[in-house]
Amino acid sequence: MVRCGNCGLEIADGLENCPNCGNEVSKMEETSLPQDESSLKCDNCGADLKKSDAFCPICGNKINNEEVSIKCENCGSQLSENSLFCPTCGAKNSNRKIDLTKTCPNCGTRIDANATFCDECGTNLFTGVKSASDAHIQNSFSDKLNLNMIVKPSVIALALSVILALIGLLIGFSWFSFIIAIILSVGLFAAKINNEVNAIAFGFVVGLVLGLLENPLVEFMYGAFIAGFYEGFFGGHLIILIVLGIAVAYISNVYFKDNIQPIFDRFNL
Repeated sequence: MVRCGNCGLEIADGLENCPNCGNEVSKMEETSLPQDESSLKCDNCGADLKKSDAFCPICGNKINNEEVSIKCENCGSQLSENSLFCPTCGAKNSNRKIDLTKTCPNCGTRIDANATFCDECGTNLFTGVKSASDAHIQNSFSDKLNLNMIVKPSVIALALSVILALIGLLIGFSWFSFIIAIILSVGLFAAKINNEVNAIAFGFVVGLVLGLLENPLVEFMYGAFIAGFYEGFFGGHLIILIVLGIAVAYISNVYFKDNIQPIFDRFNL
């Protein structure tokens, strides 16, 4: 048996390099340790330990004094479940239990070892700095929302949608008149609003008001009797018009702004 002069691991005869650190056997010295001192080995690096050692003097690993129950598949030597290699023959310990999780330094949650951020609190596991993405999203939403920016386009879009709905009812489009009215009016004026948050608020307002005006407009066109029949047969479409208004406003503002804006520029609107 020889002992590695670099890490202190006792190595079986016949090996050319230390299985722990790679040091050449030619640079090692033969050793013959007393049985009572050579029986304890570090679970991490395989270095020889004294019974009084609480930590490995080579790698600093905490000493586990529990009885080992795993045997090396190559030579049959007893191993600790945390041993990476067999200290006798150098074979890799295939039964080693590897902890594939790590602890968040901020909240203590156990998470995947390959994770960069804690999925519980958002802390960066390498820097220890808590992610501010949630706060950034909240602040950006509140910063973008400005109800004063949607007052004028909401009034104009509502007027246009009412006119279009009345024309549709006159032609005979029934409740589809309101669907067409909100798509055209909201889709046109949402493109002029400065950001998508205000556009969503604008679409909500127009859809809400038009939905509330649906039955009164039918009554205005055809009288109370027809309006009652309309409401009983078709029902109200308040939720549909609100959702449609929001969706059309967002799509128009985000995806068609550059296409619609020239229309306003041409008429100096």
